[in-house]
Amino acid sequence: MPSTIETLERELGEAQAEREKEERAVLRAENAHEAACGARDEAWSEGLVTDPEVERLTTLVYQRRRELYEAIDRLKAAEGKERRIKSRLMYVLPAERRRYLAGTVDEEFEGLLRAVSGAYEDALPEAEISIVMEKPGEVDLRGDATWRALERLYSGTVRRWVEIRTDEPAPEAARMARQIGYYAGGHTPRVFVGDREIRVSGPRAAEEFRPLPDYETPDGRLALARITARRYLDETSVSRLLKRPPTLIQVSEIARLYQTMNLTVDEIRWRLEQLISLRFEVLEAVYELTGGRRRFSFYEIARAARLLDGHFPDAGVAAEVLTRAIDRALETGVPLVDIAYMSVTSEGF
Repeated sequence: MPSTIETLERELGEAQAEREKEERAVLRAENAHEAACGARDEAWSEGLVTDPEVERLTTLVYQRRRELYEAIDRLKAAEGKERRIKSRLMYVLPAERRRYLAGTVDEEFEGLLRAVSGAYEDALPEAEISIVMEKPGEVDLRGDATWRALERLYSGTVRRWVEIRTDEPAPEAARMARQIGYYAGGHTPRVFVGDREIRVSGPRAAEEFRPLPDYETPDGRLALARITARRYLDETSVSRLLKRPPTLIQVSEIARLYQTMNLTVDEIRWRLEQLISLRFEVLEAVYELTGGRRRFSFYEIARAARLLDGHFPDAGVAAEVLTRAIDRALETGVPLVDIAYMSVTSEGF
């Protein structure tokens, strides 16, 4: 039996074809209506209103206008059907937008692709890495049902993704794709072995990846942090964070941690925007607490962190109090935000 995604992808393709057909019908009806109006007006200017030819053309205008309104109604119905199917697909595929490359693509990002390609040169000497872009209206239907559904869903936008091509099957190709995705905002590159596409899982722990010599220096780690941050944040936010390099690196580490939590690009972006004003030590604590203790929601941890970071002049003290607040909340069952609030209003905390 076809899956839900396959069924919705097929239905969306049919709905989009029907909508395009009705758009052409509306265009033809508009042209026919304008032509009838022009002919009627020309006959009217040369004769009387009671002229039989004018009456015939006036009747034709009314007929063409009625046909135009009917075509518009059919188009609106087709657009509504397409919107409903798209809404269902967006519900079924909440995190699959990672298949598209978010953020800017610049020389720094292309340099990362070259570095990753060089790291795997011994295992994949013939591998080619490229950035593919589809313009609005152009749909790539080569992939599986999920990819086809995404292409139909976002067919009205500019879409980019990283593509890896190799001639021989090799597990290293999938590993290379995951390493690119780890630094590229969780984006899942498409991997083709010959003409066949293979499925690649999402990014995993960084320890599984091959070393990138050009990025093992402090400047290299900062460059990787910029690449990751630009997938989620605007250039103004990245420029502000660049004035505090350790903070930018920590924000990128938090983003990579969120990438393992099945969050969409938009959800990660919203979370990072709540954290970028925090100081480095507090961000370190947030990273450790998010990765090790997931009982608390992001909202609780972020709100408590902002409260403590704004109260204590020393960032190290704020980070320590945040960790203690987590422990106290676990012991007592009191909400974390309440514990954090008591820590800034009570002398005995």
